[in-house]
Amino acid sequence: MFAVNRRYITDFDWPLLIAALLLASFGLLEISSAQPAPGLWQRQAVGILIGVVVLFIATMVDYRIIINFSPYFYWVGIVLLILVLTPLGKEVNGNRNWLHLGSLRFQPSEFAKIFTIIYLASFLSRFRIQFYLPQLGGKTLITILKELKNWTNLIILPWVKFGLIWALPTGLVFLENDTGSALSYSSFLGAMFFLLGIRGRWLIAGLVAVILLIALAFPTAKTRLMECRSYKCERIKAVYWPELAEKRFRYQNEQAEIAVGSGGIFGKGLRGSTQGTLGFVPEVHSDFIYAVASEEWGFIGGFLVLVAYLFIITRLMQIALKARERAGLFLVVGFAVLLLYHVTVNVGMVVRLLPIMGIPLPLMSFGSTSVVATCLGLGLAINVRLRRFVN
Repeated sequence: MFAVNRRYITDFDWPLLIAALLLASFGLLEISSAQPAPGLWQRQAVGILIGVVVLFIATMVDYRIIINFSPYFYWVGIVLLILVLTPLGKEVNGNRNWLHLGSLRFQPSEFAKIFTIIYLASFLSRFRIQFYLPQLGGKTLITILKELKNWTNLIILPWVKFGLIWALPTGLVFLENDTGSALSYSSFLGAMFFLLGIRGRWLIAGLVAVILLIALAFPTAKTRLMECRSYKCERIKAVYWPELAEKRFRYQNEQAEIAVGSGGIFGKGLRGSTQGTLGFVPEVHSDFIYAVASEEWGFIGGFLVLVAYLFIITRLMQIALKARERAGLFLVVGFAVLLLYHVTVNVGMVVRLLPIMGIPLPLMSFGSTSVVATCLGLGLAINVRLRRFVN
């Protein structure tokens, strides 16, 4: 027993845990500094504590056992997403993505992302990409039908199942009007396609095609957006064509940009934020916590936060490369890319490069659901590291 405990302690990824705790602690400090409402930082502290407990629990059970139970986790996530669309779901800031079960309030979409990654990792670990086409020439009808049946069972059905596993939660989240979270499912889907063995030139060709389509659509997009008055259209215009957007939609982008710029190189110091503490930046404690951090600690502070995230993501990729099985590889890479998506989109919103989509900054933004879900993902990644030498 002592040998097992010693191995657990020596193989545990302490640098990854310390980096995560530093980011969470810094976020807690900034939430208390902004003080948008009393008691927020205390609630966040409880969420971080629960997250750390979940992280350690996630490392205790062999991840391969968790992988085997992945369909059950997946369907729990699907049921929770469906419940959000019932009267139990509540709308916050235009997104119906909160579930209220008595005094318990949380966002099922955050956990559904992790459960979907686990299930996809389980499915893809047994999946082998195939481009086989049946040879039907010069064969009898019975032989042709057998060929087609085998082709359907071996090629078509696995791809259909793979698509449905991804599409079902994505569609439910989209119905909740949570576009940012729905797009996050595409992030780890692309990473898993790459790991499946899709040739790099195909991915590059697809990316080039998307860029060309955007470039061709850009001249007419402005004209069409002028006629569109929906919430999402206004958010897009607020970033790329602010002169066309209503003032109330530009306000949050402008104030966040002012907060980041006013911090300068070294910032205004703790509790020195005016944009945050005086309430100029809406949702400063959640989606725009990076704006307060940049104003108080300047370019240096904001840069160090990004370095910490880069360290975590790099560490996750190192764990994935040393994974003993395909399931562990898919699991860790999927979570790492999801984390990268969240950081990129959130910071992009703050510095006015991307439209506001309500994506939290992992570990730093206020919200126990996001913190606990992120800690669950980190715990599973550390789990893969701990079992990299186990047969």
